[in-house]
Parts: sequence; C-alpha cells; structure tokens
Amino acid sequence: MSIDLNTNADKRILKHLLPKSGLHFSRYFFKKREAKKFMVNNHHHVVSQTLQRVLDLEIKRLIINIPPGYTKTEEAVINFIARGLSINPQALFMHLSYSDDLALWNSTLVRDTVKSPEYQELFPMPIRNDVSSKKKWYTEQGGGLYATAAGGQVTGFRAGRMEINKFTGALIIDDPIKPDDAYKESVRNRINNRFMNTFKSRLALESDTPIILIMQRVHEEDPSGFLLTGGTGEKWHHLMLPADIPEAPVKDWYPTEYTHGIPIEYNLPSGALWKMKHTSEDLELMEKTDPYTYASQYDQKPSPKGGAIFKDEFWSYYSVNAIPKDIIIKRIYCDTAQEKGQHNDHTVFECWGYSRSKGIFLLDLFREKLESPELEKALVTFYNKHKYAHKTNIVGVTQVLVEKKSSGSGLIQAIKKKYTMPIKGIERNRDKVSRAMDTVPQIASGNVWVPEDADFTSDFIGECRKFTPLMTHKNDDQIDPMMDAIQDMLIESNNIYAGAI
Repeated sequence: MSIDLNTNADKRILKHLLPKSGLHFSRYFFKKREAKKFMVNNHHHVVSQTLQRVLDLEIKRLIINIPPGYTKTEEAVINFIARGLSINPQALFMHLSYSDDLALWNSTLVRDTVKSPEYQELFPMPIRNDVSSKKKWYTEQGGGLYATAAGGQVTGFRAGRMEINKFTGALIIDDPIKPDDAYKESVRNRINNRFMNTFKSRLALESDTPIILIMQRVHEEDPSGFLLTGGTGEKWHHLMLPADIPEAPVKDWYPTEYTHGIPIEYNLPSGALWKMKHTSEDLELMEKTDPYTYASQYDQKPSPKGGAIFKDEFWSYYSVNAIPKDIIIKRIYCDTAQEKGQHNDHTVFECWGYSRSKGIFLLDLFREKLESPELEKALVTFYNKHKYAHKTNIVGVTQVLVEKKSSGSGLIQAIKKKYTMPIKGIERNRDKVSRAMDTVPQIASGNVWVPEDADFTSDFIGECRKFTPLMTHKNDDQIDPMMDAIQDMLIESNNIYAGAI
C-alpha cells in the first residue's frame, strides 16, 4: 500500500479502510513491522473474507485448515486481534497454541503492533503499564489479550464481553497440537476434551463469543477431526484449503464424514494453492517422498490418496453370488473393544475363507459398539450364522479366534463355559505396522478378495485406506482381524498342503 500518514487525508483514508479490510490491514502493518511487503496470493483473499464474517457476527464457530507456512498466524491471529481492537477497543481476546513460547511470541507481535506509532496515530489506545506482560495485557480502554498453551492453565480471563449484537472479542486457537504429539492418544484426548468444557468456560457468552481454530491437519482425531465429526455437538464453518486445489467445487470433494462441518465455498484456480511457495512439481515430489506428511499437513486429509499401505487398487473383488466352491478353510477372527475406558470402540467379527484356486476371501463382517453383556450374545449369533456348511461353501466354521486381551480373555472363558463353540485365544506380539507390512504383499498380489456388493465393504476398504505407518488414522479395528486372517490362513493352508504331500 502506498498510502502513509504523511497528510490528514492519508490518515482519514487509512482510519476508514484498515478496520474494514483484513487484507489491507495485514499488508500495511506487516510492512511497518517487518520492513518488507506482505506477499499476497489468492488464498489470502479467501481467508480474509472468511475472517470478516466472524467480525460481522455471521460465523460463531470457525475452523481453517491450511498448510504450514501459508501465513495463517499472520492473518488469523496477529492482525485479526489487532484489527479487532481497532474496531472495538474494549474487545477481549484469548489466544492458545500448542506451546507457551509460541503463544507468547504471537502475543508480543500483537502488542508491538498495537503499541506502534502508526497504530496509535490511527487508533489511539495506550497499553496499560500495570498489566503489560507477554501473557496478559490490557489497553487503557479495557480491551486486551491473554495468551497461553492450549494444554496449560486457562484461568482468570474470558474472551469476549457480555454484550450482544456487536463484536467483543474471540477465542483464537492456532495449532493446538504439534505434529509429533498427534500420534499420542493421551495428548489428543486431553486437548479435544478441553473443547467440551475448559475452552467454553472461557467465553463471556458461550453460544455467542466466536471460536476460531486454525491449524494444519496432523491426525484423523486431531481437534479439527474431533469437532467436524461431532465431538462437541456443534456445527462448525469449515474453510478447507489443500495445497493442491481440486478442479471440482468444494461441495463435490468435501469429506462426507464431516457431519458437523459447514463447508465454505470459494473460487480458487485449480492446482498449486500458492505457486510462489510450492509449485505443482514441488507438491508432487513432496507427496511422493513423504505421502503421510503431505496427506495430512498439506492435503488436509490425514490419509494419503488411494491408501498409504493398503492401496485401493490392491484389492480383488467378487460377487456374493459367485463364492468359490473350493473353500477348504473357514474361520472367524475377532477384535473386541476394551472393557475400561474405551466404551466408544467397536467390536469386530470377521468370517474369512480360503479357496484352493483363488486365495483368501472376506465372507462376512460384523462391527458394532457393544457393552460387555452384549458381546457374548453377538458372537454366538455370528458363529451360528456361519457354523454349518453352505451350499456355496464346502465347509462350515471350524474355529473362532479372539485376541487374548482383557475383554477377549473374558469372552473366551464365558463362551467355553456355556457353549461348544471351537474358540481359542491368539497373541498379537508385533506392532500393527510390522504386521501390515507382512500382509500387504498378499493383498497387492491379488490373493485377498472382498465382496463387491456387501454393505460393509465400503467402510472396510475406507478404514484400510486410512491406515498409515505414522498411525494418523482414527480406527483400525477391522484391520487387526483382517491381518490375523491372512497370516493364519496362509499358515493353515501350507499345513494342509504339507500334510497332503
């Protein structure tokens, strides 16, 4: 921007323009602070327009997913807060990030912007000397900012004010979880649970004070994934900006599992989002060399396209009306939910068969959330369904295998006491990724078949697709019994052939 504070006319123009335009505000004060231009790209307009809807009270809950290094903090934290104070000098903001250092640094940049001669000339609001730390500071008009780590102490301050029909501040959360911690379930759960209680309690008006979450995706169950799939029950406007923009409109590729997301449409040219930052060739190389990081942090989908380990094209498909008649082994493999602390997990029963001519077949699958009393009944029902030989299958189920863990061991004992079911426990002594690497060659070679027209197939393939070596996926309860089946069927078929020889 060429306008400066050289004349009263310039001052009037800036005083009128900057509070109304986030992008002009960012460009002007970024240049004053950094002594260089703010390099504007198309996506900056989209982000600015979306943030304006928060200031205009159109959006109360907003998630922005954008690649790292695309100036999200500059627009959505530093300049948004400084501009919010220029609009309402009494506005109160709370800013959270994954570390104290980052939150305090952002707070310092906001405060330096507000204290700058240019800002004070346009929007006079001196910083109070008695409350002017990096963590918490106030203006003499009563506005201010509190900054801390998302997982730390969040007390003694509230975002916004108890006033309606005007913008009075916001809770702004920037990268609440760092990528290295995203694979730790305890860390994810601690941050996600804070959206249920702690963060809401820090809003002056729980349903009216805006919350902005801006982050790169790092895991299926990161805070974005948690909220977009109904973690708090609230609907969230969602601006999803992958590094490589698809040709189709947002509504055509927006993930269906985001049941509580309200996708924000935009008209950006397809291809590289910010060519100055990453060209299409750069993105292609990134995806090839590190597909897992690219999928989550750059594509905003924490699973690589087409699958990371179990790729979509590996699977063979059969019609349920054309099950091979030379199936010589049929067994049920079970993955039971833990009894304590994991009541939201699924229990999975899978019936697999081995065909002499074609390989390993997934014949049936049961997946439900069950409490312990229902578990035994469900397994008996599933076993009875496949107990006897079917006209299209030579054999009936000869064995039921359950992992020896707390709920599995209890199930085995209960079944043995009451029924004649051929059930036994199995050990899983190796990590999931190593087991996956052992089984994927069988799938890739076309030896593993799934029904093309079963109700469960799409969900099963989708879960396998999302399984990654970095464990960025949300669920893998269908994958464990699948890996058990492939390994067991290969061993058992080899034993049969060895006995025949």
